[in-house]
Amino acid sequence: MFNFKSLVSVAIVLAGSFGQSFAKDDPWFFTAKEIANAYRYQQQFGARLRNPLEPQACLHGRMEFAASSQGRRFVAPCRFITETTRQLRELLESGAAKYLFPLDVDYADLAVPADIYESKYKQLSSGEMLPALLREPALVAIYHPALHLQPETTDKGSSASVWGEKRTVSGFYDGRPNQLLARRMDGEGYYEPEGLVRVGSFAMLSHFLGELTFVAGETVVTFDLSFDNARAALPTADIVTVRAAAR
Repeated sequence: MFNFKSLVSVAIVLAGSFGQSFAKDDPWFFTAKEIANAYRYQQQFGARLRNPLEPQACLHGRMEFAASSQGRRFVAPCRFITETTRQLRELLESGAAKYLFPLDVDYADLAVPADIYESKYKQLSSGEMLPALLREPALVAIYHPALHLQPETTDKGSSASVWGEKRTVSGFYDGRPNQLLARRMDGEGYYEPEGLVRVGSFAMLSHFLGELTFVAGETVVTFDLSFDNARAALPTADIVTVRAAAR
């Protein structure tokens, strides 16, 4: 099982080895170089996700594969794998994220429009919810990349002009491209998708032994996906949030 504290410890060691220090002495933030060093370690020597999805059937033309969440087995659509892979590729190609691991982006919340939640999912049990949601065309994945990045400013401006600037990204399962939500005009945080109910989550993590691969630009990314993560283990009331849609 992946341990965030262990990764931070590794980042500290690597930062020291390269003559770096915590960004502005804040253990929550890291410089771009510190994150890159920690990511290289994760790829080769880090732990893999607990219970990674194994969608090999999708690679052989099947429409469904066997998945699991919190010890429950169910049949999931391969469309979830292909669309999530597309979202992650767009996330990296856009520059909004660089790495699939905890110091950049390692999870996404799953959400549906509030009216759809009320009419189709509100009465479902936790065991019924995820299998049904993965077949929902209106499903949205909400990513928060670069939360641990300390922007590095130079004479030419910020070297992280995109990476770290747009920290909320919506990914869609109906073929639409990702939507990047920029910093709010008042400077207080970042815009969030509106009119959605958050109903679950999944984790992602790069590792050279990962089950899935895509190419972003000139970079080959090998990674795992899993429905077993700390956010998924939270009580439903803690991870479901309704936001009023703007009109």
